[in-house]
Amino acid sequence: MPKINAIFCDFDWTLFDHKTRTFNMKGVEGLNKAHEQGIKLVINSARTYYALERLKTFELIPFDCFVTHNGGACFTKERTIYADFIDEAIKNELIAFLDAHGFGYNLLGQYSTYIKIAERSSVDEFYQVYYEPFPRPIEEYKGEPLLSIQVFSREESDPLLSQFALKHGLRFRRFFSTNTELTQYEFVKSKGIKTMYDHLRLRKEEAMAFGDDLNDIPMFEMVKYGICLGNGKDEAKQAAYYVTDSIEDDGLYKALVHFGIVKK
Repeated sequence: MPKINAIFCDFDWTLFDHKTRTFNMKGVEGLNKAHEQGIKLVINSARTYYALERLKTFELIPFDCFVTHNGGACFTKERTIYADFIDEAIKNELIAFLDAHGFGYNLLGQYSTYIKIAERSSVDEFYQVYYEPFPRPIEEYKGEPLLSIQVFSREESDPLLSQFALKHGLRFRRFFSTNTELTQYEFVKSKGIKTMYDHLRLRKEEAMAFGDDLNDIPMFEMVKYGICLGNGKDEAKQAAYYVTDSIEDDGLYKALVHFGIVKK
């Protein structure tokens, strides 16, 4: 059986089941057992720390390190290893631009998320689909650095927003019918793993990763043992070292048993 010293774990549809909007408790149990054996646990998620914390993730699982925003930030409880923030001057200009054009938006910092509501229906539409803790009101934002800004906008606004992004060297993508996101850098989960290898003094052969989606493929490529849940995308399964059962059938826990990390 492999000697595993670190487990990198995705969140949505890997640990957290959106059908029931609850954690898979066997997966939680398995990760806790692994941690008791001295294995380092690293959350590696597209989610923000704000969302993960408010979903009680860290009350259930003793993660040692955090890779959030799909690789946009990498940190421990003690210090930030890297955070790909938007340039301060560009950030301020972008917020002023959005305010001048009447857009609502989410400001995503390393630890907190803030919302400005301009048009309620687009906000409601987004949060009806995405199971996400509601952000803090914009009045609480005190100017801290931002990893990304999500704009509540529909497709007819894409030329205006993409033109601003191009002018200022920002990345622009639409990820929902009412939402676009602007970042300064491309975020990828593998960057966080590479950084954690150096920080934890690990080798690829000692690492395992759990995921289910396309953005988990770079994570699988960075570890020896990439494990895809049975409910995952076909492309993710093809990139994985091993395909386990679905989240509903306790796939994460069963994979830990299969590799001898925990006992059945």
